[in-house]
Amino acid sequence: MKILMIFLRWPGGVGEVIRNIKNEFEKQGHEVEVISREEDLKKYSLISSLFPLRKKVNQMMKEKNYDIIYTHDWSSAALLLFPYPIFKRKHFCIFYGNQLRFTKILQDLVGRIMGKHLIVVGDLNKKKHPYSNLVRNGVNTEKFEPMKKKRIYLGWPDKATESITRQEVLDIGKKLKIPVLIAKNIPPEKMNEFYNQCKIFLSLPPRSSAGALSWMEAMAAGVPIIIGNNESESYLFPIEKVNQASEIENTIKNAKEKDYRFWLIEHDFSWKSHAHKLLEIFGKNKK
Repeated sequence: MKILMIFLRWPGGVGEVIRNIKNEFEKQGHEVEVISREEDLKKYSLISSLFPLRKKVNQMMKEKNYDIIYTHDWSSAALLLFPYPIFKRKHFCIFYGNQLRFTKILQDLVGRIMGKHLIVVGDLNKKKHPYSNLVRNGVNTEKFEPMKKKRIYLGWPDKATESITRQEVLDIGKKLKIPVLIAKNIPPEKMNEFYNQCKIFLSLPPRSSAGALSWMEAMAAGVPIIIGNNESESYLFPIEKVNQASEIENTIKNAKEKDYRFWLIEHDFSWKSHAHKLLEIFGKNKK
């Protein structure tokens, strides 16, 4: 099968997801090419990308006639749907997070148009789009694995979406006399080393997020205590959960160490499984 993957940019979590899925598709014998709107087309807005991307896809389809066009998130999918759909029969899209305000309207519109060709990784999007296909995220347990390092830190990802501030995290570390390690400007290839310095990893994402990649990476890397909240896909994972920042201190004091990595492997949260399910969906719904 020949698969064309379209997404926004390589840096960040999206690039890591695309890299892992592409790798698994190729391991299973499929031919894969990718288009990054920012790196390949040098377009940095939705409007400026519209006609250049459609032109590029038309050109590539004439050359190789891909069996599947796989777009990452609504903004990439929308470029192939408006002002009129192209290659609709071969087009599949995956939703990760849940958009807010005006972009929520656009995401919902794209979801309705995609119909059974829509894939979601989170329950909120599955609830909004019941006809969609739910596929859980994976984690690379070869990249994220325990190392022989002394774990002394309280780790925090410092993302703009976190519902706790840097100062609140620093204050918690100071009260508990645990040094804080913040994942700021750490390249992807160094993140396993970051997790392996943490005896506690803390991340409180918003309800609109999906996938819980940071939690799974920390779990795979062998962090013994992981604290999250009751948002996102938290109910799937056996991590410690808090409802608000004021509960974190007591949760850390009372938390028991767990073998999260074993749990991930036992429940098959892998990119291999993720890619296999995507291929099943492509085969079932490509009509």
